Amino acid sequence: MESGMEQWTWNKSMSVGNAFLDADHRKLLGMIEEVESAMRAQDAATFSRTLKTFENAVRIHFRNEELIALTIGHPFEQHKEEHQYVLNELQQMEAELIDMHGRWSESASTHYFIFLSSWASEHIREDDMLMKLELQSRPYDFKPDNLASP
Repeated sequence: MESGMEQWTWNKSMSVGNAFLDADHRKLLGMIEEVESAMRAQDAATFSRTLKTFENAVRIHFRNEELIALTIGHPFEQHKEEHQYVLNELQQMEAELIDMHGRWSESASTHYFIFLSSWASEHIREDDMLMKLELQSRPYDFKPDNLASP
C-alpha cells in the first residue's frame, strides 16, 4: 500500500484557532501513519497495540473538543454523534483485522487507511473549522480546565 500521508500532514491552513486542538490534530495525523505502518507489518499484536493507542488518543481529543465547544458555547450535538460513529468504526476495524490474525489483505489495509485519513481530513478541515470563528475571539492558547493530552 502506498502511503498517502503527504496530503494529510498538518499545515497552518488546518489550524482551528486553538493551540491545544491544533496540537491534537498534528499528533493524530502522525498516529494514523503509525497505524498504517502497523497494518503493513502484518503483525496482529503490533497492530492491536498501535490501534488501541490511537483510539485512546482519539477519545481524549474528542473529549477535549467537546469541552472546548461547551466552554465557548458552540453547538455540538451532531459533532458529538459523529465522534461516537468514528469510535465505533475504530472498534469494528480492530475486530475485523484482528480476526484475520495479522494476515489481512492489501485491499483491507488500503480501505482502513483511506477511512482513517479521510476521516482526519474531514474532521479537521470541515467539522472542527466550524468552531474557528468562536475560537479566534479567544487567545490562541485558550484552555478550559480539565483539558487532557492525548
